[in-house]
Amino acid sequence: MKTALPVLLTILLFLSACGQSGNKESSGDETGVSGKEQGSNKTNGRFKPEKSGKVVARVNGVPIYEEELRGQPVESLVTDEILYQEGLSEGIEKKYEDKVTQFQMNLVVRDVKDKILAGMPPEKEMTDQELQDYYNSNKDLNYTNIRVQEINFTDKKLGEQILKMAQDGKDFNEIVKELPDTGSEFKVNQLGFDKKLNMYFDAKEVGALSPVIEKKDGTYSVLEIQEVTVIPFETARNAIKFVVKARKKGAAFKEYAQKIAKEKNYNVEIVKQQGQ
Repeated sequence: MKTALPVLLTILLFLSACGQSGNKESSGDETGVSGKEQGSNKTNGRFKPEKSGKVVARVNGVPIYEEELRGQPVESLVTDEILYQEGLSEGIEKKYEDKVTQFQMNLVVRDVKDKILAGMPPEKEMTDQELQDYYNSNKDLNYTNIRVQEINFTDKKLGEQILKMAQDGKDFNEIVKELPDTGSEFKVNQLGFDKKLNMYFDAKEVGALSPVIEKKDGTYSVLEIQEVTVIPFETARNAIKFVVKARKKGAAFKEYAQKIAKEKNYNVEIVKQQGQ
């Protein structure tokens, strides 16, 4: 770092001298860039458009503006610019093209959504009944927490037998002891509270059983609810208000997009993945 600093200062002095020379040729342009230099700062694939503002340094003709410092020493931005141009010469930027495109897309979509919202009538205050209706419709799925245990096994053929024994009131550990030795592996696991498991139960009550489930690892399970906790409406009220507002906005964006697609004859094709 001690060796690098004098080198950077030398670069800066040189760049400053070039900038002053540019000022003399530019008849008062506050950027310190002569007419010949304007728009010509392309090197190593690096192009940065000229704009009004005080130039504090240049690297291969690429300007660094005072407003870009944001409290940082100019040497730091010079270092970054040198390293950036070196990265461009090595083609490193190509690995980030998709991310840059996605970031640009997100910014553009955000601006269009802001325009849509600005054109909408003032939003009405949501009533308690509207919030309560949403809560009641989604209570089992979103506002009910269940603590679950599973009996996990490797032989699919034993699934119905295990489920029948559980339906008859046998504890999972008892079932493991009573099952015949068929070479299948058995394990009782405590899965804790997990909302993602709600989908496997029709009734959210202690003792409720799931059907036989095939897992991604190729094993099978039967689940049992051991505890049920319901989040009260008053506790969930603010979160529900946020969700309902987000859904209304999403509906407005979808309607606007569909209108554009119809008016401009967009070709929209949704390709379903296998298994969907």
